[in-house]
Amino acid sequence: MSDKHEDQLPLAVGLEDEATFENFVTSLENLQLVTWLQDPERLDSPVLIQGPPASGRTHLLQACCHLAGGQGAFFLPLRYKDQLQPEILEGLGALSMICIDDLQFAAGDVDWELALVHLIDTINPTASHLVLSTSAKAAELPWELPDLGSRLQQALYFRLHPLNDEGIMEAFELRARNRGLNLAAGVTEFIGIRAERRLDALMDILERLDESSMQRQHRITIPLVKEILGW
Repeated sequence: MSDKHEDQLPLAVGLEDEATFENFVTSLENLQLVTWLQDPERLDSPVLIQGPPASGRTHLLQACCHLAGGQGAFFLPLRYKDQLQPEILEGLGALSMICIDDLQFAAGDVDWELALVHLIDTINPTASHLVLSTSAKAAELPWELPDLGSRLQQALYFRLHPLNDEGIMEAFELRARNRGLNLAAGVTEFIGIRAERRLDALMDILERLDESSMQRQHRITIPLVKEILGW
């Protein structure tokens, strides 16, 4: 990402180190999408990913940026648009990967919609790849500009299917393993029974367990989980 654009982003915006394809559990339903995203040569037109909250949209967009390389990629979650100016979308043509998350937050805001139309119209698909995400179908969002709605309908569309409970716990175990966490027998099953089966909730739990484990230099056991989480 250029220094110009990086300086304009809120402090909360950035790529998570763990948001990679290696850390993403791919169900059979999502295999085509994930395979497609890992081969940028296929991305010769804008890609639009639609999926509900906590389905992994943000993870996949950040994984695309990691794959492209930090300085050659741009990630923008539009849930932060009120802290930004639409002009941040200008001059991105030199980047190889441009990922715009949560398009639904731009719906109804003419300035942001104009900036998105301009981005789509000016990007060179042979040099830059554009990946967009939204929580709802583009045709169902209240766009002020019909031009933006029509452009999004021309994008390559993928539906991102949320993981089932088994897949969510597999993702928890994968992330723990890749962090090098030492989970005692039965810990994953215990957490799966007690915790909300949402990826974001489980990742928050994993973060708390990781921090405590580092401080105590202690294996993560069921009694330790109870103590840390107050269960």
